[in-house]
Amino acid sequence: MRQKTSAAVLAFFLGGVGVHKFYLGEIGWGIVYAIFFWTYIPTIAGFVEAIFLVGMSQEHFDQKYNSKTLMGYESRQLTNRPGTPQVIVNIGDQAIAANLSQDLAMSPGNQNIAKEALERRILKLCQAKGEVTLLDCFLEIEDVPRSILESHLENLVRAEFLQLTNRASDGKIVYRLDN
Repeated sequence: MRQKTSAAVLAFFLGGVGVHKFYLGEIGWGIVYAIFFWTYIPTIAGFVEAIFLVGMSQEHFDQKYNSKTLMGYESRQLTNRPGTPQVIVNIGDQAIAANLSQDLAMSPGNQNIAKEALERRILKLCQAKGEVTLLDCFLEIEDVPRSILESHLENLVRAEFLQLTNRASDGKIVYRLDN
């Protein structure tokens, strides 16, 4: 996490070349400061920004510069944005936020419920159509990204709920219930 005092010290002493901008993640402004350091305008701006950073509240600083580096619960606590509770289902490096009703709290049990609910929707779609492609699932289950659907389909194949085959007529990959 970025520290407010460190940013203010960098802005005061090295603000003329934009070091504080690089530290705060504003790479574009850091480059502009570095290019135009000879005009002394970035130096003056650095002093002014140092004063603003010292005067800025910690909450405002965290919301502006640290909320992007945090994930999930911590980020919502920093930004203090109330919203409907969400269940986060982790799938490798990916995550899906499935909106659920307010009676479900953020707990590992509810994450499993959201994951199973999505898999159940996929299985019911396969049962109704006989065989489905990734496109069928993507069009039918609108609130879930394609990459998440893909990984859930792979999980269902690994768990032997679905069979992965090629359609004889056009060679497309299809998923069928494994009876």
